[in-house]
Amino acid sequence: LAQASSIQPSLGARALILSTAMGEEEGGPVWGDDVWQDDEKVRTIAGEAYDPWKTWDICCGPWKFPNGLMQFLIDAGFKCPTPIQAHTWPVLMDGKDVIGVAKTGSGKTLGYLLPGYIKVKREEMKSDFACDHSTGPAMLVMAPTRELCQQIYEESDRFGKPAQIKTACVFGGAPRQQQVRSLYGGPHCVVATPGRMNDFLKDGSCKISRCVYLVLDEADRMLDMGFEPQIRELARFLPENRQTALFTATWPREVRQVAETLTKSPTHIQVGSSDAQTTNADITQHIVKIRSESDKMRHLEDEIFPMLQTSGGSALIFTKTKRAAAGMYATLGRAGAPIVALHGDMEQRDRDHSLWAFKQGKAKVLVATDVAQRGLDIKNVQFVVNY
Repeated sequence: LAQASSIQPSLGARALILSTAMGEEEGGPVWGDDVWQDDEKVRTIAGEAYDPWKTWDICCGPWKFPNGLMQFLIDAGFKCPTPIQAHTWPVLMDGKDVIGVAKTGSGKTLGYLLPGYIKVKREEMKSDFACDHSTGPAMLVMAPTRELCQQIYEESDRFGKPAQIKTACVFGGAPRQQQVRSLYGGPHCVVATPGRMNDFLKDGSCKISRCVYLVLDEADRMLDMGFEPQIRELARFLPENRQTALFTATWPREVRQVAETLTKSPTHIQVGSSDAQTTNADITQHIVKIRSESDKMRHLEDEIFPMLQTSGGSALIFTKTKRAAAGMYATLGRAGAPIVALHGDMEQRDRDHSLWAFKQGKAKVLVATDVAQRGLDIKNVQFVVNY
């Protein structure tokens, strides 16, 4: 379930800072009974508190999830809901707004998708309700980056099919015509970046006047990237009686202000600390003092890469600029390293191929700008290097 949520270093992974740290990397939850070891850290900060749905049996019943959907999750090998799911599901299924503060890797993607599916199916039972081009989708999920949108789309496509939920995905940097066709196909759910969605709203390619369920995923990241004006503009097209779920890894003042504007009497649920500087306990951090720029590359080649060859793991290297990412890719590529790059100047198909190769283990090193800093599901990452 949570595999759409974060870059997931394996337990005991190392984060190496070779210069000023660019950000934290979050590890995913362990999917078993011990997922509830941190239950005491789940708090309802504001709004009505609900009893958490800690087991699949509790999740089923009248006005809850259908047995078939829960059985689908059980058959996939998941033992129980994660804390963020268990605490947000009863609130969302009751039609209330939610603010969820939780680290990436907490399972929040299905935390908001599954209640949205049920909301859509309930609306479909009304005689005057339909998802088509004239009305637009009933469910809108906003995310900050193309890669995260595609990842959410893949999860929605997978888990929405049993409920006959059709999903479309729109984002910048890809051909508009193909995305417009997907919108004309009458999807129940649209996953989008704020900029591209606003473009489609303004030119009439998409309408959201009947949207009953809005999600802002990685809200803090969207604001960091300067999307607040687009988010506020988009809100003008939404109906007042919608349900809203806002998820964020941190809870700064800017996010609080947006949440106050977009939500109504929300239940505010916090898993763990809301401090942006809180470090994931699954990651061992090391600070390596470097004398010169050339010493950075030498340390990678002499220290990290040999350990990767021995362990069979992979390394994710963050650079500050697109130029630095391209330069490192060229340098290490000439040295024969199995490396791929990911940055904003690349064509979308090349970005997709880089992610695919890294996830499949075809490439052992991914050098990237902060486009991949949060929200992506990449397993078996042994080293995260802030270069």
